[in-house]
Amino acid sequence: MGRSVWGCWQGITSTAVLYGSLALFTSILHNVFLLYYVETFVSIYKIDKISFWVGETVFLLWNSLNDPLFGWLSDRSFLSSPHTGSQITTPEVVLKRLKALSTNGPLFALSFLAFWVAWARPGLQFLVCLCLYDGFLTMVDLHHSALLADLAVSATDRTRLNFHCSVFSALGSFSVFLSYSFWDKEDFYSFRLFCVTLSVFSVLGFLLVSRLLRHRFQKEVRKRQDEAMTLKELNVGNAPLTHPEKPVTIGQYLKQLSKHKNFMWFVSMNLVQVFHCHFNSNFFPLFLEHLLSDNISASTGSILLGISYIAPHLNNLYFLTLCQRYGVYQVIRWLFMLKLGLSVAMLLAGADHIYLLCIFIARYGHAHTYWHPSCINDLMCDSLSFLVSLACLF
Repeated sequence: MGRSVWGCWQGITSTAVLYGSLALFTSILHNVFLLYYVETFVSIYKIDKISFWVGETVFLLWNSLNDPLFGWLSDRSFLSSPHTGSQITTPEVVLKRLKALSTNGPLFALSFLAFWVAWARPGLQFLVCLCLYDGFLTMVDLHHSALLADLAVSATDRTRLNFHCSVFSALGSFSVFLSYSFWDKEDFYSFRLFCVTLSVFSVLGFLLVSRLLRHRFQKEVRKRQDEAMTLKELNVGNAPLTHPEKPVTIGQYLKQLSKHKNFMWFVSMNLVQVFHCHFNSNFFPLFLEHLLSDNISASTGSILLGISYIAPHLNNLYFLTLCQRYGVYQVIRWLFMLKLGLSVAMLLAGADHIYLLCIFIARYGHAHTYWHPSCINDLMCDSLSFLVSLACLF
């Protein structure tokens, strides 16, 4: 009995499950944010059009700039000048990322709460909340995505971790189903309590999971430190002269990134896809209200909302097998073609076909956003090879 309980606990606290659960604590908040923040400020806080578009424009610029900025800030200690090599081991990198997640995860959850209470003029609150929320979300996504490359080297291991991420992200999407039960423009109190509950759950989850993962990798770090100390004692007196590592500046970092052809193509594709998905998510309630409100019930609208967020993650569970057989990039290419074909078909059919329109709205929005972590991992490995080749040249 004791062995079976221990085995069950080991399964629950496996690295793949713990890593995947981090996606749950992000998705339960982010899905609600995408769905309701526009309608909250437009319908409840009554933000004016100029303030809304100024806030969205600043948010767009901030969202574009903070990714490379935060990437450089978070990885400064991992990066070294091309003239030298980094001595930081993988377990140490993992521990630094987990520490960042344990800090930025709870702050991300708190920034989520700032949307649902009116504490300033609508225009100012809209701008500040968007920038704060996106900043902490970027830090969480950055370290979570980077952990995938640090934890898994082989394509098989990455597929396994991505599988758990898809499962937990699908579970997190159920917050959309629940949110529709609490959403009421006339009485916002219940929805606020619902958001507080989600935030508390997310904070506790980030703290607990990051602590469990840290405990797992601290053992490996101590082992490597002991081995390094032993080697150092053996080489006392004949250790070669070493030069202190020069940290990479933000200019060098951006210059290195700009030389990656694959990186530039990925950024271009990601720009179009993220804009499209965020546009669909942010205005989804308005689409339902103006296109389908006269033809479907409130419960049907709730189901459509839930399906639109859960279906992509469930699709990923199937597409993982296709990726193993045909490759990630081939599958993404097929999904782009499918999305284009669905768009043309819906354009030709028109808005009079209600059931076709429901299926289109529910399944169209997030066709392949969740495959980007696999691409990012390949880019990170490609970046590592690039830096190593630079070091060899010098």
